[in-house]
Amino acid sequence: MTRVTITGVAGNLGWKLARHLLGVDAVSHVTGLDLRTPNDVGLSEVNDSERWECVACDLTDYDDRRWRDVFDRSDAVVHFAARNPFPDASWSDANASLDMTLSTALAAVDSGVRRYVFVSSNHVMGRYKDEPLAGTIGPGELTTDLPHAVGTQWHTGERQLDSTPYAVAKSSGERLCQALGARRAGATTFVSIRVGWCQEGENHPSTLALSWKPGEAKPALPTDPDAIVADAWFKLMWLSNRDFCQLFERAVLVDGSEWPGGAIVVNGNSANTGMKWSLDEARRWLGYEPRDDVRRDVAIG
Repeated sequence: MTRVTITGVAGNLGWKLARHLLGVDAVSHVTGLDLRTPNDVGLSEVNDSERWECVACDLTDYDDRRWRDVFDRSDAVVHFAARNPFPDASWSDANASLDMTLSTALAAVDSGVRRYVFVSSNHVMGRYKDEPLAGTIGPGELTTDLPHAVGTQWHTGERQLDSTPYAVAKSSGERLCQALGARRAGATTFVSIRVGWCQEGENHPSTLALSWKPGEAKPALPTDPDAIVADAWFKLMWLSNRDFCQLFERAVLVDGSEWPGGAIVVNGNSANTGMKWSLDEARRWLGYEPRDDVRRDVAIG
């Protein structure tokens, strides 16, 4: 998997992965795709010009040869791009995001891409935060073979949020990857990663705050009982920067010839003590060994 393409490269996670993969010897070239290039949004320039390029394009347009030509020369594609990458996405946002997933997954198959990594979300299983589903799982028991329970509902202290539209697009993307993996019989293998909470920048546990996203003021610690539950739920799915980079590097590079049906789903979290998310699948299929634990720095609960 020497030539890697990253969609949504100007976003938080896409840019982190691009910078990381440029330091990985097994990766010979990284191409970033986005509506805007990283320079357009004020991100630092990558100086390794022989191993790096960025292409501005429209992933909702299947006939846009700017990105289709990149796929034709790619070994692996990591798909981060979304109309709205946050869980408050509207149905219109979610539909546009799903259109991009459909286009890029089908194009990956048409172009003979060998590995497609779909960036899914913890919100696919968001209903397990609350009863009655919360009582059916203990620490480490939220595995990826449990039925989908899409959409997290929580109150930030200022507003009620429901991630159902966002989560439906992610759930549908996972199903698409599983169907294509089975049809491709190993010619293209698929990984869906249910990413936890990976903040912009340093991403230190001390800056985790319920429902915060860039451009909003960080709220105070919650005092409402339901908000306290939600705060613990989200903080315990933290994914550190170095665990994020290890997880996605493994997702791109590992041999997938033994994956059942040519497609796997894994949870993407650090080794957070007491969290309900299972990392067994990520360890088994990707060889993922997280090194960080949110509880080393933050008291939760």
